[in-house]
Amino acid sequence: MPRVLDLIWPGPFVVQSVHVVARLGIADLLGPEPQTVDELAEAAEADAPSLKRVLRALTTLGVFSEDADGRFRHTELSQTLRADHPASVRAWALMLGAHFVWRPAGDLYESVRTGTPGFRRLDGERFFEWTKTHPEDGAIFNAAMTSGSVQRLPALLAAYDFSHFERIVDVGGGQGALLAGILGVSPKTRGVLYDLPNVVAGAEALRAPDVADRCEVIAGNFFESVPTNGDAYILSRVIHDWDDATAQKILGNCRRAIRSDVGSCLSKASPSRRTNRTPTNFSMCGSSAAEASGPKPNTGRYCVTADSYSSE
Repeated sequence: MPRVLDLIWPGPFVVQSVHVVARLGIADLLGPEPQTVDELAEAAEADAPSLKRVLRALTTLGVFSEDADGRFRHTELSQTLRADHPASVRAWALMLGAHFVWRPAGDLYESVRTGTPGFRRLDGERFFEWTKTHPEDGAIFNAAMTSGSVQRLPALLAAYDFSHFERIVDVGGGQGALLAGILGVSPKTRGVLYDLPNVVAGAEALRAPDVADRCEVIAGNFFESVPTNGDAYILSRVIHDWDDATAQKILGNCRRAIRSDVGSCLSKASPSRRTNRTPTNFSMCGSSAAEASGPKPNTGRYCVTADSYSSE
């Protein structure tokens, strides 16, 4: 059983250290042969002594290693910080150490005390509105979401057969990586990607020849409406970002949009009670890292049926 100190130290410094080397591209600069910190710092345009301290700290966790001559080389963990690694976590390292996550997370005390969203309190608007005028932050967030979709896709496809659906609508589907993967193994299924205009503009995954002619990309706001006449509506890592009333509004829009011959719409969120206590299972009832908000959905599962919402 870990001690509390083991959970809080050196956690924040690890996140920022990994973020720094990811942002500098150190893992991509470091090839199969070891390099000195001076060589890496010159290529990354960084301060060599400062970079050395960060790299040495990371070696204590198995991220990079340092040889007897003071040169740094890759480890299995540091390889995953490369952009071209099949299990790359670079996009997540860039996002989780970014200012739009770090500042609200650092102000979590005020969110808990007042019940107000941290990002909105600090920056005056919701994060997803912020990205419309701060595309560089939106690009970091979208890249992490796409990376997560790609990594979850094999397990999802192994667990469920989507091929019996005629028209799948991916609500809040980001840049389409999840939908592209589903359509790729469901050749008779058509798809609709639905998200904010500045998000779907980067839906490169759906421009692949084998899916482009079977997919529509529609920009809009799921608080107002969602595309109609789908027989399946996917909400992947969407509902957990919102409080109960807002979540019900999104699900209600899906219920009204779904084909009349479809009996129900099911969206499963992360369970609110965890029995397997591991770091990867840590969540604040599905709180959005960027929003660091107040109250979130209390239930672990939503089922929307024809009895729950009017079809008007």
